[in-house]
Amino acid sequence: MTMNGQPVRADALGRVVADAWGAALGVDGLTERDHFFERGGDSLAAARMAAQLRTALDVRVPLNAVFEHPTLGGFTTALRAEHGSAVDEAAALYLSVLACSEADAEALLGRLDD
Repeated sequence: MTMNGQPVRADALGRVVADAWGAALGVDGLTERDHFFERGGDSLAAARMAAQLRTALDVRVPLNAVFEHPTLGGFTTALRAEHGSAVDEAAALYLSVLACSEADAEALLGRLDD
């Protein structure tokens, strides 16, 4: 994610949301001020983004949220306000799982089978 055209270190939730928006819109380098619909988003892209966030964060993301909060920063803030700290924890866990090597993932899954 970038701010004022400069890369910034985003919190885990910000990174997950920016990734979902970028995937739905087919763009990289989104800023907190980017507007979903001005960057080419439509209802179908909003549905894809909401589905990706539901999978990543295990929370319900209503489609109207992007219509009510169409900027990346506003949407992230609204998501956090709706779901509290649990959404931050889910985002951090999601990113840590993505960062796991295949061997680490197999070890984790092996422990779950025990």
